[in-house]
Amino acid sequence: MLAELSTLKGIVKVDVVKIDSNIFRCHYKLTVIVLTISAMLISLKQYVGDPIDCIINAEKSPVESDVLDNYCWIHSTHTLPNQPGMKTNGSRPIPGLGTPQEGEQMIYHKYYQWVGFFLIFEAITFFIPRLVWKFSEGGRMRTLLEDLRFSPVETPEQKNAKASLVDYLFTNVCQHQVYASSYFVCEALNAIIILGNIFLVDAFLGGEFLEYGGNVVAASVMDPEDRIDPMSYVFPKLTKCLFKMYGPSGTIQQYDALCILPVNILNEKVFIFLWFWYVILAILTGIDLVVRGITLLFPRVRLFFLKRQAGRNIDFDHVETVFRRCQIGDWFVLMLISSNINQWTFQEILRGLALKFRGKDI
Repeated sequence: MLAELSTLKGIVKVDVVKIDSNIFRCHYKLTVIVLTISAMLISLKQYVGDPIDCIINAEKSPVESDVLDNYCWIHSTHTLPNQPGMKTNGSRPIPGLGTPQEGEQMIYHKYYQWVGFFLIFEAITFFIPRLVWKFSEGGRMRTLLEDLRFSPVETPEQKNAKASLVDYLFTNVCQHQVYASSYFVCEALNAIIILGNIFLVDAFLGGEFLEYGGNVVAASVMDPEDRIDPMSYVFPKLTKCLFKMYGPSGTIQQYDALCILPVNILNEKVFIFLWFWYVILAILTGIDLVVRGITLLFPRVRLFFLKRQAGRNIDFDHVETVFRRCQIGDWFVLMLISSNINQWTFQEILRGLALKFRGKDI
């Protein structure tokens, strides 16, 4: 497992130059790490024991236990549709098991075969916006800030790098629209992916994921004698499997096997965590998109953010001069620069850029 975790070093490490926001990093760092570790825990058999154990209620089992386990794992198991909170008057001491009533359809469980692959697929989808943005960004911010490092004393290299950065911003003013648009598209793609994955998990679990976390919270405050644990309903540990084989005379014989699914002990914990994480991430992403939309629609909001990054120890006339000459793409580049250098250096860059703009006006 340690060897597998070593592949996550590239995601865990802190980037020297930041090219995205904290919310953006939550998508391709935290979420991908959580999904990858969860997939490994569920997939590695030695961490959960045998994923399924089945027995047949007979004096002498007609089939070997390994064959029965493999058959039920491949062909799925089933339970009865006991809804969370539904009383059964003691007729079903184990939720989901018992004799089906007239017209009652059994629920078949096949998801456990694919949970590990499914979580890895989700991790890949969350990493797609990062790949798109990194390709579009092309290392531009790293090139611009390569020699600008946090230091209490300004070195000659930093002074030259600062002057070169001011010259670049002055020469390429109004040339960063495509650069910024690529990032905004990736932010929207993050929102689409988190919402899409929520509904994808819901379809994967047979329509039980959307209300899964809410049912768990509601059941936690109910009387234990009057509730059915939603986690045991969505991820049952005890299920049944119908095993069919030919008898000595060639007739088909059916055996009703009882199956234990230890793997669902992990599955229920993983997916309840994912439910809360996806909800929180979707809310944060939605708020971030609303703020982004307001920022793009109202120039005064962009000016407010630029002044906040510049701090108080600067003439706001310099900030406003730079802002009036810049488009949205240039403003976005300035905001990225401010998140990678100290405030004093950023003030010097704005001051130098304002003086250049004023000289061009003259």
